[in-house]
Amino acid sequence: MANTPLSIPEKSALLALLMIGRTASNTEIRDLYGFTIEKAVRESLIDRKLIEAQQSKVHKNAWVHDLTEPGWKRCREQFADAPPPGVQRKDRLLYGLAQWVDIVFVKTGWELADVYAEPEPEPEPKTESTVDERIITAYHELVTDSGAWVGLAELRRALPDVGVPEFDAALHRIAEMPSVFFTPEMNQKLLTEADRRAAVRLGGEEKHLLSIKTS
Repeated sequence: MANTPLSIPEKSALLALLMIGRTASNTEIRDLYGFTIEKAVRESLIDRKLIEAQQSKVHKNAWVHDLTEPGWKRCREQFADAPPPGVQRKDRLLYGLAQWVDIVFVKTGWELADVYAEPEPEPEPKTESTVDERIITAYHELVTDSGAWVGLAELRRALPDVGVPEFDAALHRIAEMPSVFFTPEMNQKLLTEADRRAAVRLGGEEKHLLSIKTS
């Protein structure tokens, strides 16, 4: 399965996630690029360990998707792919452009991490208290019981416009509140790549889960 060539829908799904650069729902992919990641494509890419996907409460149980580290690597390799047999004439130029980008990367020694920049809307000015309050509000919207544990990956997905440094700084501030608790995931085998990236370091260890008690 891992060495089987990717289909056009599978390649399209990976490139859409690459260009969005973060967790993306099918609605967002459709609005931007005119297609969705269908079940068969999603399951194939998950089996190949190229993406992670789950249904999100924030998106009304719609599917959301993340590239894995092998997925990012496959996107980079995809630039060098030759047009498959039978590709439409209008798509040959796109394959040629991707191959040209591959040549530039090889000659310069660049990697995606060197040149990739996540497109973001112009951010509105935020005060520290605003970000803190938004995190707390998002937490309460995700839980049904007071004090329930919420994964930081899910919490970050609920606030996609908040940058990682800003989000982490806010987590450190609210960690000082007596009603706020953080804990690592004890069963490390349950952690996805997204969970590991979303962790925050507090008290000398990586924390993956947040709980807020209400009186």
